[in-house]
Amino acid sequence: MVSRIKTAFTFILFFFISANLFAQQDRLEKIDSYIKQAMNDWKMPGFAVAIVKNDSVILAKGYGLRNIEKNDPVDENTNFMIASCSKAFTTASIARLVDQGKLKWDDPVIKYLPYFHMYDPWVTKEMTIRDLVTHRSGLATFSGDILWLGSNYDKDEVIRRSQYLKPATSFRSRYGYQNIMFSVAGEVIKAVSDTNWHSYIKHNFFEPLGMERSNTTIKEMKEIGNNAWPHRTKDGNVVPQSDYYSIETVAPAGAINSNVKDMAQWIRLQLNKGKYGDIRIFSERQSNEMWSNNMFIGNSNYGLGWFIAYNNGKRVLNHGGGMPGMISDVSIVPEEKLGIVILSNLETGMVGAIRNYIMDVMIGVEPKDYNKTSLESWSRRMEAYDKENKRREEIRVKNTKPSLALEKYCGTYEDKMYGKTEVSLKDGKLFLQFVPSPTFRGELKHYHFDQFYIDWEDEFLTRGWIKFDMNFNGEIRQFTIEVPNSPDFIFTELLFEKVK
Repeated sequence: MVSRIKTAFTFILFFFISANLFAQQDRLEKIDSYIKQAMNDWKMPGFAVAIVKNDSVILAKGYGLRNIEKNDPVDENTNFMIASCSKAFTTASIARLVDQGKLKWDDPVIKYLPYFHMYDPWVTKEMTIRDLVTHRSGLATFSGDILWLGSNYDKDEVIRRSQYLKPATSFRSRYGYQNIMFSVAGEVIKAVSDTNWHSYIKHNFFEPLGMERSNTTIKEMKEIGNNAWPHRTKDGNVVPQSDYYSIETVAPAGAINSNVKDMAQWIRLQLNKGKYGDIRIFSERQSNEMWSNNMFIGNSNYGLGWFIAYNNGKRVLNHGGGMPGMISDVSIVPEEKLGIVILSNLETGMVGAIRNYIMDVMIGVEPKDYNKTSLESWSRRMEAYDKENKRREEIRVKNTKPSLALEKYCGTYEDKMYGKTEVSLKDGKLFLQFVPSPTFRGELKHYHFDQFYIDWEDEFLTRGWIKFDMNFNGEIRQFTIEVPNSPDFIFTELLFEKVK
């Protein structure tokens, strides 16, 4: 009798396990097929996905090519720039230091960095470590990013110049996504650990998690090899960029380069609330702290390095990352013991669409056609860009000329926060050069009156408009600049006054 019961139990267990495995395989096949179709729809060069379920990596796969002009395939070991998905590594580093009693989330920043300054002295005094990593500094989203992306300023100079960034809102009242504040957080880590952010991440996360190919500099990534190359769309065609854009000046905000195989281990650590195998990297208490709501954003919140929202009634921790030519995404659903990492080498809406589709399939709800709606949304976005350029051409006052001879517009101009630009005359044409950012340059073509437009030599930048202003003596004294379709820079916060 006992033998029969054991046999029956074994059969039932075998049937249950087999049914689950079959269901899981069916889900993965649906996901695989959906990704392949989306790759074609978006003209995506390369893509990689990993899924963690119940502490097991059930998928780690690459799709497409590292470089569209070559035949090297993307695999689970192919490195991409994960960009702002790095932010959660920075907050996890701070969490570890909090566990060790070396600092507290609500300590003032100036306790560790006496040289730190914000525009408002009161904010300087009140700014805490928590404020740095929750996007509530009062600065606008992407404010100051022009200081580091494409510039030759080092991290110390970027932090020093950030004191001249004027706040867009009062302190702690509104969300404003900030990369420079995360860079400051990295300097706090250095101040209390006696090692820089790069070394801290490698020693405390990459090594114990077995993230063998992950790194924090473009130089290291190139030396290792098997890397995805960034791409862009030009005249309707997908083409490789000339090179990677570096984020190392504000490294704690986004400098990690990794692959889906390695990032799956990071997800396992997160789902296990700071524990990886027998290793405790940060405490469960600090895991809860990082996943707690700190800054309200519409229908969601921002924690400490994580966006927090709900999908199908389940809490989702997420962070995306974007650099010119690359988009990444890391999402975890603690209740489902589910984690997803997606990496791509073309800036499109495909990453978000695939993330949402995978989440629905793995949770067990009927998935929507996210790829279709995302394609439609992306098309509207591109149409809006074209519409703005056409609008500006329509309102252009025809047959006007500059008020002065072109050489009168030449000279050196300076914005106190950003630095200098130079306007020069070459072969009868005006040229603009942003001095700290060598590739931010181009010919100034007359628009109307004392306004000009510029099509930058840098492939990342979209068309901009420059307006020169005079004093009462009819002399050029300053110019302002507007780049309405700029993805990451707030050019309107710049005022260039003539200094020479």
